[in-house]
Amino acid sequence: MADTTVGWRRLVFGSAAPRFALVLGALVALPFCFTGFFADDFLHQALLRGLPGFAAGDRWNLFTFVNGDPAVARPLIENGPFPWWTLPTLKFSFLRPLTALIANVEHGLVGGNAVLLHLHSIAWYVALIAVANPVLARALRTSTAAPLAMILFAIDDAHAVVAGWIANRNALVSAVFALLALLAHLRWREERWWWGLPLSMGAAALGLAGGESAVGALLTIGAWEVTLGPGGWRRRLLALAPMTLVGVTYLVVYKLTGSGAAGSEIYNDPLAEPFAFLTRAPPKALALAGAQFLGTTADLWLIKVALRPALVAAGVVALAAVSWLLRALWPDFTDDERRALRWLGAAFGASLAPVLATFPLNRLLLVPSVFASAIIALVLVHGWRAPGRAVRWATRALVVPAVAQCAVMWPVNAGVYGVGSSLQRSMAMETALGDEALAGHVLVFAAPDPSAVLYTSMIRQLHGKPAAKSWVTVSFASSAHRLTRRSEREVEVEVTDGQMLQSVFEQLVRSSDVPVPIGYRVKLARATIEVTSLDGEARPKTLLVTLDQLPDGATFTLARWDDGVLGPLELPAVGESLVLPRATGLLSL
Repeated sequence: MADTTVGWRRLVFGSAAPRFALVLGALVALPFCFTGFFADDFLHQALLRGLPGFAAGDRWNLFTFVNGDPAVARPLIENGPFPWWTLPTLKFSFLRPLTALIANVEHGLVGGNAVLLHLHSIAWYVALIAVANPVLARALRTSTAAPLAMILFAIDDAHAVVAGWIANRNALVSAVFALLALLAHLRWREERWWWGLPLSMGAAALGLAGGESAVGALLTIGAWEVTLGPGGWRRRLLALAPMTLVGVTYLVVYKLTGSGAAGSEIYNDPLAEPFAFLTRAPPKALALAGAQFLGTTADLWLIKVALRPALVAAGVVALAAVSWLLRALWPDFTDDERRALRWLGAAFGASLAPVLATFPLNRLLLVPSVFASAIIALVLVHGWRAPGRAVRWATRALVVPAVAQCAVMWPVNAGVYGVGSSLQRSMAMETALGDEALAGHVLVFAAPDPSAVLYTSMIRQLHGKPAAKSWVTVSFASSAHRLTRRSEREVEVEVTDGQMLQSVFEQLVRSSDVPVPIGYRVKLARATIEVTSLDGEARPKTLLVTLDQLPDGATFTLARWDDGVLGPLELPAVGESLVLPRATGLLSL
């Protein structure tokens, strides 16, 4: 049938939409080219350059931070960057060999040129849109909502961090191949295209080698077979057998290589910790649903604990509103659209399930947003001029998060990353301490920002400064701290207006199932830390820091952050106290 739409309608509702979506996706992501490196980008650059001492992995294992071996974790705790309360058996080791291979090839070609690395990531994002377009076209078939769904997916602001953060490229790589696997499977089953079977298995294997995002996309194949698969249940189960084999093989390899996450309050392995996963998943799912359909920001879950109930409530409202609209518009949908909605809803849930293993962030919606975009497009097309006023206005309200935020949140995210990159570099490089002092053993009593704990030393090395022998931080609780000199080499540290181990970043490295007790002692490079009291919630309240030697300003330096600048710390006299005021950093709002 000829495309009769003209003007802008042809771009959004007509045959030009797939190409327009590619252009839009590239345009909204381009500002990230000027944001530089941020957070784990610095770690990956350090590993690619062979700088030791920052993680358990290497250039071929870019996503192995700690591997569960206390012998490997010990020096990372004693010398930094991991904090003293890190569980020695903590594991953050993710199997992403294809992404690591791509990063190594890229590093060999362009080195650490941030602009080119960003362009490479944006190319992957455009490739993802190119693969998502036929998925949406096949899902919606004859529906006039298909072109609009492509546009909505391309400009979804939840994709901003994935497209713009180099360290998160693994999500793009895995999603591209996993969606290719979905397409090949659908062609095999619907068109009896026999090449689709081996191609779907091969693409699935590549997607899983890229990263865990592929798991959610591949689960949508099961959702399709359950809801729309041709033939009886026996035939559907047989059709799933090849992909099941790929998935089981992946799980075996994942376990044999020691991959996975364990020992963290934030990550819950669904296989190793099913109860923790199931009990903590529902509020996370609601926060993500609110971000997808209502335009809230799930990232606030990480930054501000007090806002979590509001994010959950937004998810309830979002799901209730979308469910009500679908029910009200159901008679207006075609038979094909009703069939598609059965799969789209199941696929959204299936692709969302794996990401609930960690804290909710907008960037985790990369794969679920493929199916959510189709659902939103169907509602917009049928509800925009619906006879009922309530339906009509509720439908139009979806335009705000679906379209209007594109003009705001993509540039806002790029701006935040650019400012964050600049702040991280300035915090590392613009200090009140000389290079000689920072090349020895550095003990910082309180940090304004978790990123100052994790990345400062590696940023300095990446910029040609001498490597510190150790760089450890006593606390990065977002509170004031009172330091009391108990003896010549003993300093008591007390959190005065808040709590330790309360923020997401502090809980990242230790599960609440293994609390820090009174008397817990950790030997660091030039000091020993002992927990001497707990607060009412059984979190450390006071610590005793025993220095191996008095600082000499050369081989051993005590430091503090003052208005975002790292400078020397002068200890009070024995028996006296010093208050370090609460400092706010980029990630400690």
